[in-house]
Amino acid sequence: MTKTAEPLDLTTRLRQHPDQVSAEADGEVLMMHIDSGNYYGLNEVASFLWNQLDTAKSVRELCEAVLAEFDVDEAACVADALSFLQGMLDDGLIERATD
Repeated sequence: MTKTAEPLDLTTRLRQHPDQVSAEADGEVLMMHIDSGNYYGLNEVASFLWNQLDTAKSVRELCEAVLAEFDVDEAACVADALSFLQGMLDDGLIERATD
């Protein structure tokens, strides 16, 4: 796992890392990190976030999408999204978008 130098904030734009393999099964995403061989199983909300990242989006845009789709408190959504996305970034499953 590689720690990123700059922490995420609501304006950070992210996208799926192109070198990851993922598939959907029963509404959840299963993925494998190509370089490490690690497997990941994402729950419903995490799968939703992963699917949103097929194109570059800001953390704010991701949180707005989650709030529109799920019954969740905004503050909890932001905190949980930042934590989850930071972990995904640290594990090399997503990347910062430069576009």
